[in-house]
Amino acid sequence: MSKHPKRDSKHSRVGAGLGKFEPGGQSGPIEDPTEYEALIQGVADPEQREFLEEASRFATTWQYLSSANMQLPQEVAAEVANLKDQSLSVRERTTRMRDANQRLMEFIDKHDRKDASVRQ
Repeated sequence: MSKHPKRDSKHSRVGAGLGKFEPGGQSGPIEDPTEYEALIQGVADPEQREFLEEASRFATTWQYLSSANMQLPQEVAAEVANLKDQSLSVRERTTRMRDANQRLMEFIDKHDRKDASVRQ
């Protein structure tokens, strides 16, 4: 008898479904910048496309923070989490995302200046 219980078919379906988010999967990350840009430019609604561009900037900046072992500022995280509010228009979400990106860049700049003064 096996040490591991047999997985039911429902669990197997869920696990298999998550594979689509892995690199190379249908909804996985897009490694090729040209392919990614074409995907964004293929969005017909200009307001939605602008939001996606701002969201991409945020994701790239957050990735930078992670690689530099820096935490996302709590107020920026809360601001972005509030974007799921369904009562917000796409334009309002874009404005708020742009503001969050600006605050994030100011945070990084402040952190970099502080690090530079410590090194001197």
